[in-house]
Amino acid sequence: MEGLEATEIKLSKVNSGTFTKRIDPEYFNKTAILAQKKLESSPTLGSLVKDGYRVVYETTEAIEQSQGILNDYPFFLQSADINTPFINKESMICVHQNDWERYPKGRIQHGEILIEVKGKAEKIAFVPDDFPEKTLVTGTCFKLNTKNPKHRFLLIPYLTSKYGQALKNRLKTNLLVSYIAKDDLYSLPVPHLSENMLSALEEIFDNIFKLQRQSVIQQQQAEQILLKTLSLENWQPTPALSYERKSSEVFAAGRLDAEYFHPEKASAVYLLNQLECGKVKDMFESVRELWQPETAIKTQVVQNYDLTDALSPFLDADKELVYPESISSTKKVLSEGQIIVSRLRSYLKEIALVLHDCHVPMVASTEFIVLKPIGKMNVATLMVYLRSILPQIIFKWSQDGSNHPRFDEKELLNLQVPNILLEHQQEISEVIHQSIIYTKKSKLLLEAAKRAVEIAIEDSEAAALAYLQPFLQDETL
Repeated sequence: MEGLEATEIKLSKVNSGTFTKRIDPEYFNKTAILAQKKLESSPTLGSLVKDGYRVVYETTEAIEQSQGILNDYPFFLQSADINTPFINKESMICVHQNDWERYPKGRIQHGEILIEVKGKAEKIAFVPDDFPEKTLVTGTCFKLNTKNPKHRFLLIPYLTSKYGQALKNRLKTNLLVSYIAKDDLYSLPVPHLSENMLSALEEIFDNIFKLQRQSVIQQQQAEQILLKTLSLENWQPTPALSYERKSSEVFAAGRLDAEYFHPEKASAVYLLNQLECGKVKDMFESVRELWQPETAIKTQVVQNYDLTDALSPFLDADKELVYPESISSTKKVLSEGQIIVSRLRSYLKEIALVLHDCHVPMVASTEFIVLKPIGKMNVATLMVYLRSILPQIIFKWSQDGSNHPRFDEKELLNLQVPNILLEHQQEISEVIHQSIIYTKKSKLLLEAAKRAVEIAIEDSEAAALAYLQPFLQDETL
């Protein structure tokens, strides 16, 4: 039974454990010890590294991306922007120019990999050649380049495999915020694989990134269809230095803050008023079913989605399964075919479709507004619309609160939706469906790469290559 197991370790092993001299039982957990034993004669991660660094930032001010781009400020990549092995460029914030000058070692490099070493320490990403060069990387991640470029495509699946993750978990220190020290990270054993196996993994990852690019292109195409339908392909709000509103408008809104009546928002509302529109609440119903960890069946695992999971427009069906005891707050219940909208920090566009291929309950943060269709519009079209320019402007200037700005549910439910979108929703839905197919295929290949590395550790490299062959030969991928 988990929690009642005992592991016997020689004192010499304890004394030679890690750079930080760990003696706690978590370090000597059974899974990690088995993984370490299988990789006893393997090279260390440090021996594969050409250069690596983690920046410790002092204070940096987060600046909304749109504002940062106007001022040519550097982007700031946080771990929340990583969806292994990809980076979501659209969700990144910006920081001031002086941070770029102050932290040169935090600057991103094309071709390097980013390993999350704080918190859950689960994510890892590859920096593609088309990534914005003027980007600083969070201190939550360790940046590294490998001597052999092909080792990057071994480290990504290995460090996220059951063996790599178990070995990383045992290296975490600190009770408040878990952290993996550089020397401990470098001490991780890495399976020694031939050039043939490394080349096969590289080919798999080439296809993974190709599929992801195709998925993004489909999403952009869906947005362009929507914008063209609304004649908004090149529309941008006109800046205004000052503005005034009638007192009747203020009392009707129940808001006194100037931001709520911003000219950009007025422009967006004006455009929608020129169109024949319905409202979100006429086509979708807000679902408020709650889930309490205290009253849930203790042995029933769930998938628990947080706000960052909705940075991708499709919820990941492979989300980790957890027991209710590991969840400390009330959640909302999700079902397949719904759409979730985060009301917190709207500029992040945390809006996603609930796609599900796993038969376990799904729960999510109560900061999500959960919608299910009750009218003629499908969820794919609403998702694309809510991520587009007019709703985003309205949400931005409908927020309240300084530390954690959020908009009220009524702002979403009363949002106008042009009826003309109904005429093009089938086309939009088909494009989004194709994007989903590409996304699922890329995830399938990532899981195949992870499993191949595990087979190489458990059995042999020949068995791992044999396992990968169908994926390498599949012309539909």
